[in-house]
Amino acid sequence: MRFRAALGVAVAVALVAAPGATAQASTLTIVHSEQVSLGEHTLTASFTDWPVRAGRSLDFTFEPTGGIEGRSGTVRAIAPSGEPTALGIVGLDGEADMELQRHPLARHAWGLDVVALPEEGLWRFEFTVHGPDGASTGTLPIAAGPMPGPSPALSWVVGMAPWAVALLVLARRWLKVRRTAVLAWSG
Repeated sequence: MRFRAALGVAVAVALVAAPGATAQASTLTIVHSEQVSLGEHTLTASFTDWPVRAGRSLDFTFEPTGGIEGRSGTVRAIAPSGEPTALGIVGLDGEADMELQRHPLARHAWGLDVVALPEEGLWRFEFTVHGPDGASTGTLPIAAGPMPGPSPALSWVVGMAPWAVALLVLARRWLKVRRTAVLAWSG
């Protein structure tokens, strides 16, 4: 009987997990592109959300004229404060100068997958592309608008309100049980 129950559980887990494991990766929907001058060449920077908002995740792709084959590149993100900023992207080294990698959904281009610019203001992305003709550099300014939604303080208050109510209910129950226990022992 235990064997049948274990087998039933294993089959149920396999059936639930199978659609996720076999699902195809969705394609990237580009809604806006900008051209960056790299000397004699250009680099096309594309975005999955436009206009860019601070704190909102989006994908970036970067494709130099002639493609990425036989080329390498780096990008440096400069925050509105003027400081180079590591964007904390999984798979990249976390340094301000990030080596460009193929985008997971657009394998023909370099890209940043599901990244959010942490603050509002004018960001600069400084590119260096190494290719057969040598190194080329270019800069792309991107204006990040205000973070969508309510302020972080209001979000925290709304998010913590149910926990505060639960804490009050638990404290009241605890005091009631404690008072009942004290009365029972003194009686």
